[in-house]
Amino acid sequence: NHLAGSIQRIPVKFAKLDAATGGNYGGATTVLITGKGIGPTGAQTEPEDSSSGLIMLLHVNATGYSGGVVSIPPQSIVRVPGHGRTQLENALKFGGPDLLVQTVENLTHVQINHYARLDFSHVDRTVNALGGVNVTLPDVTSSFGHEFHLGVNHLNGREALDYAREPSLSEEARVLREQSLMRAVIRKIEFRHLLSNPLTMYRVLHALISMLTLDSNFTTSEIEHLAKEVRDLTGSTEYVTAPVHMRAGQVYLDRALSRQLWAAIRQDSISAFAKRYPFTITPSAPQ
Repeated sequence: NHLAGSIQRIPVKFAKLDAATGGNYGGATTVLITGKGIGPTGAQTEPEDSSSGLIMLLHVNATGYSGGVVSIPPQSIVRVPGHGRTQLENALKFGGPDLLVQTVENLTHVQINHYARLDFSHVDRTVNALGGVNVTLPDVTSSFGHEFHLGVNHLNGREALDYAREPSLSEEARVLREQSLMRAVIRKIEFRHLLSNPLTMYRVLHALISMLTLDSNFTTSEIEHLAKEVRDLTGSTEYVTAPVHMRAGQVYLDRALSRQLWAAIRQDSISAFAKRYPFTITPSAPQ
C-alpha cells in the first residue's frame, strides 16, 4: 500500500463506451501502456517529454486467467480527433494521454479502463534489483561499446539500457526491444518467485515504481487486483502486433485483420486470433 500510494499519478480522461461500441463487456480490464525516456536518437539522455514509441493494450479477460498484449505500431496512419489523419504517436504530442486514449478508443472501439506509462530511462534500476535479466538475440550486435552475442545474453542494468537504446535501431525495432526487456523482467519475477522474499519484493517493487506513471483514477486496490491477475496469466498471455503494410512510404494498418484484432480484444479471444494469424505474434527475440 505504501509503495502503490507513492506511484506518480496524472489526470487522464476516459470515455464511457456503450455496449455497441466496446463498453461494458463483462468485467474485462484494458490498460493503455506507453513508454518514454528512449527517443529515436538512442542518446543516453532524452528530453523529459520524449516518447519511446511504445503503444500497447494490456487486456485481461473477464475470467482473470487469460489475456493478451496488443502492440499498435506508433507510425501507423490513423484518424486523430481534431488533427485529421496522422501517425498514431502524434496523438501524444498533440494532446497527451487524453488524446491518445480517445484516438485508440475511436480506432478499436475497445473500452480503455486505465493508462500507464513506463519510463525506460529507469529500467536499469529494475534490472539490477532483479540481479539481471536474460534476453535472446538472433544475431551479433553492439550498442554504446557493448557487444551482444548471438543467443541468450544476461544483462545488468547498464547493459539493459544499451540493449534498448542501440542507435542503429529503427523505431519498430526499438519498440520490440522495449517489449522484450519488459517480458524478461516479468519472466524473472515469475520463474524465480522473487516476490516471496519481503526484502527482495520491496527492492524490486520500489524499482518498478520508479518507472511507472498511472492515471489518477487508478486506485491502490485496483493496482493490487490487476497485479494478481497479471501474475495468474503466466503461460496464457499472447503478445501480438497489429498488422500493417507500407504505402507511399507510410505505415497503414491492415484494415480487415485489424478489425478482427480489435473484435478479439472486445470478445476476450486474443489467443484465438493469434492462433489463426501466427504471423501477428510479437517476436520474443527481436533484432
